[in-house]
Amino acid sequence: MPKQFMIRSFARKALYRVASVAWASTILVGAVAVLSPVARAQETVPPIDTLMDVNALPPAPGLIFDVQAGEYIMFDVLIERLLGRQYILIGEKHDNPIHHHHQAQLVDALSQADGLNRALVWEMFTRDQQVALDQNWQETPIADLGPALQWEERGWPSWHDYAPIAEAARNNDLMMVAGNLPDGLLRPMINDGNAVLPDVLATQLDLPEIPSDILERFNTEIAEGHCNMLPKNMLGGFSGVQFARDASLAHAMTDAVTIDDVDGAFLIAGAMHVRQTIAVPWHLRRFDPELEDNDIAVVSLIETDDLDDAPANIEDYAKRFGDMDDIDFMWFTNDIERDDPCKGLRIGQ
Repeated sequence: MPKQFMIRSFARKALYRVASVAWASTILVGAVAVLSPVARAQETVPPIDTLMDVNALPPAPGLIFDVQAGEYIMFDVLIERLLGRQYILIGEKHDNPIHHHHQAQLVDALSQADGLNRALVWEMFTRDQQVALDQNWQETPIADLGPALQWEERGWPSWHDYAPIAEAARNNDLMMVAGNLPDGLLRPMINDGNAVLPDVLATQLDLPEIPSDILERFNTEIAEGHCNMLPKNMLGGFSGVQFARDASLAHAMTDAVTIDDVDGAFLIAGAMHVRQTIAVPWHLRRFDPELEDNDIAVVSLIETDDLDDAPANIEDYAKRFGDMDDIDFMWFTNDIERDDPCKGLRIGQ
């Protein structure tokens, strides 16, 4: 059985507010109708600059914001603006099932709309699983695909939540690609760096020294992500792994495009891996310097804050990921109930 989760009642609150506005508007229209002709003639229309700017409204679940255009858009418009893009990176919060539903919806709709055959690259499958993934992809029922590759044993949330993405890939005959570094390399890399990479993989990734600005951001984010409990002398090792994982995912995408009849690639990954200026797109441009800005699009699924709190704006949400330029399209969703991840955490125990 899939895990149970609780979604806040934001939609009910929003519906109540919309209904209230509609009721108030009806009363107002009725009042205007009984005014005398003289009174109606004396009424003035409010100037345009006093009307509400819809695009200045705080984000709410279900809304999609085009950051470059500075406007909210509908899903169909999102698909139109993604048509023909070679690389589509779709960021997620791993344990939010709504995000995986939307990822599947986007993969299916865009594949149907522009007919491009994009490979589907996964953060959750590792390079040493590619053979098993290939063997299972065509014949194993989607519901059994995750268990066949030890999905939940490797620490990922329920495969049931991710299965619609794989279903969308199969329905559109998309290639499945395991993009991440093998799990067995991660701990040795934290301690010994890139020297532990196998020669072939090291040559493929061709990892440069981490730029100082990227290293600083990674160190800060990793410290906060571990509740500021990691010793400072370990942050560089964790950041090196993050940098290498981003490179691995990017190379899996560019490598897939070299295969006949593959036109591009989707990436399914955590939102921090898909940022334009710092993560996988940074490496995509390193592997293919001729890529144009429009060849890469980042769509991030982002949980909204509780509407009872002071509402954050678009810029506030962008700063949580880095720069305004890191995300092209923000697709807002409900959050889910979670325990405090720092409560009772003991690093190394």
